[in-house]
Amino acid sequence: MRQSIARVLLPLSAAAFIVSFFLMMRRVEPFYTFFFLFAWWSFLLMLDSWLFLKGGESLILEKPVEFLGFLVPLSAFIWFIFEAFNLRLANWAYAGVPANPWLRWPGNFLAFGTVLPGIFLTVNFMERVKIFPRNDFSLFFSEPLPGRIFAVSAASGALMLALPLLWPNLFFPLVWGGFVLLLDPWVARWKGKSLLQEWRQKNFSRTLQLLLAGFICGGLWEFWNFWAGAKWIYTVPLPESLLKNLKLFEMPVLGFLGFPPFALECFVMFEFTKCLKERASSGVWKIMVLSAFTFMLLMCRMMDKHTVISIID
Repeated sequence: MRQSIARVLLPLSAAAFIVSFFLMMRRVEPFYTFFFLFAWWSFLLMLDSWLFLKGGESLILEKPVEFLGFLVPLSAFIWFIFEAFNLRLANWAYAGVPANPWLRWPGNFLAFGTVLPGIFLTVNFMERVKIFPRNDFSLFFSEPLPGRIFAVSAASGALMLALPLLWPNLFFPLVWGGFVLLLDPWVARWKGKSLLQEWRQKNFSRTLQLLLAGFICGGLWEFWNFWAGAKWIYTVPLPESLLKNLKLFEMPVLGFLGFPPFALECFVMFEFTKCLKERASSGVWKIMVLSAFTFMLLMCRMMDKHTVISIID
């Protein structure tokens, strides 16, 4: 059954991408304003269908409940965390978004919900075509993370996330990496898939896949954002000596260096949340989910107030 669905979904999603791009270029609504959504969701369906048919790891067709009930909401939540940082950093803003909040806010959730799936499906594609193929012997590595490494890593991560809030113009790049050092020690302690534990064994295949996936997805984010009516623009405080005005699409070229470590963060934050869910009671987890949803709604309101700079009727 799923094999048949994948065979149909692959050409349909490819056709949806092509049609949405054509209609976006002609500025036909809603494809022009919401092109980023049409592009990413059709791409995810296309890539997932291909992986399913080729024997790779599918996220949508193989695990639809986990995908829609956990991965997509978590992806949105994680990006809203970075939107909260941006209230202080003011590194980007949104322009051309719909005036109607019943369109704008769901658009936020749908757009941010593609972040983790995009990175993880790209990693799964690389695994299928054997680009930096993973070695999972680290899963059987039982030696605990030394307390000294735990403390130094967690403290370094906390410092990396605190400094941009204190001096945003100087330390804003540290946001893209701080969560790796802060949270991965906990993942290691809770026996999850820890990058630190893999690095201790000189097992860098997953890290290399994630770094490359971050760079690829970063390019797609910027390319598809460039054409969309509703888009983000950058206000990064780079000095002229660092090629502030040399851009690829909307992004200063140096900004692309942030995408690879961001992919590492996404993986670590995902693993941390998975471990947290496994350790929490059902009642505690429900409270955490409700709190996260409330936070996301609050962030939509805060974005409207501080980050959205222009709307369209």
